[in-house]
Amino acid sequence: MKSKQALKDIIKNKKPKTKTNASQFFLFNLMSKLANVIEEDIHSNFVALLKAHRFLGRILNGKLGEFYKDRNKLYFRTFFLDAKLYKLVKADLEYLYPQYKDVKMTITKRGVIIYDNYRKNVFNVLLLTIHSGTWVPMEVEKKLNISEEERFKEEDVDTNKLYCNLVLEKNGIWIDNKQSRFVVDFNRDLSNAIYSEKSEDWLNIVWKESLTKKEKDGIHRSYREFYFTLAKLLDSYKFNIIFDGHSMRDEQGRPNISFGTKYIPNFYMPIVKSMQRKMASLDYAPVALDNPYQGGNILSWLSIKFPNLFIIAMEINKKIYMNKDRIKSVKYKTKKISKDLTEIFNIEIEEN
Repeated sequence: MKSKQALKDIIKNKKPKTKTNASQFFLFNLMSKLANVIEEDIHSNFVALLKAHRFLGRILNGKLGEFYKDRNKLYFRTFFLDAKLYKLVKADLEYLYPQYKDVKMTITKRGVIIYDNYRKNVFNVLLLTIHSGTWVPMEVEKKLNISEEERFKEEDVDTNKLYCNLVLEKNGIWIDNKQSRFVVDFNRDLSNAIYSEKSEDWLNIVWKESLTKKEKDGIHRSYREFYFTLAKLLDSYKFNIIFDGHSMRDEQGRPNISFGTKYIPNFYMPIVKSMQRKMASLDYAPVALDNPYQGGNILSWLSIKFPNLFIIAMEINKKIYMNKDRIKSVKYKTKKISKDLTEIFNIEIEEN
């Protein structure tokens, strides 16, 4: 009878009448709170790991809504290496607010941004948009032999907007990069991360003036910082899929969409085929596999460290979301593709 009365008191938010039941109720509440704190603290533990190693230097950590409100404050404007980079990050905050104001963010001085919408014990994606950046530091830009317009034709302009819903509308972590691939390409090995003449089929003369040793060292440091951060993410979180999102030039014979499957263990291929079928059904055909790219250095690196992970790349043809000159994205097309991409995770496995 006493236990029944205690339960009634708890339901009515009254204090239980017995000392034993009061202790049990207190312990139950404490354990529940501790479980919630542990779940919430995955992000805090990750940030603590980054700060403890002091490898990244100063970082900013908070919620998207907080940074949006502070976007014009002096501390935020002067945190980044220059005003151009600050404006790119500010524009992203204004694009994503207020719909995702509660998403956690970690920001580095060089514009690598981690959006944390991770939920424990559900399907979580690790999304990378490492070629979406267009920022070139002023001292480097002076030495480039390639105009901004020419760069934009090869950079994955606004792919951050194409792919972000995979994490922000679902669950997981998204790593975005504001730095141009013409400064450092995270999807190549370190020795080739800085482009040189003829290092790619589409490159001719890259530099009109050589970079100094100090400038090269700074760029290589940025590369190491990125892979350090990626490693710490994988130490801290568990992901069901790692998704590397890109765009591609609309050269003759290329599909509208292609999945890069080189580094996927074979037992995941039925899921890939389901994704391919889903995108085709949403009017994106032709949807190909490994045409023209199979996956870059990041997926190769991940496949060696984590051979059983589901890691996949995706290429979206620029013609289906950019203007005629392939310099700017078209807003309504970008939004539609972003919405449709979330559908590919309503997975149905095809039978052979």
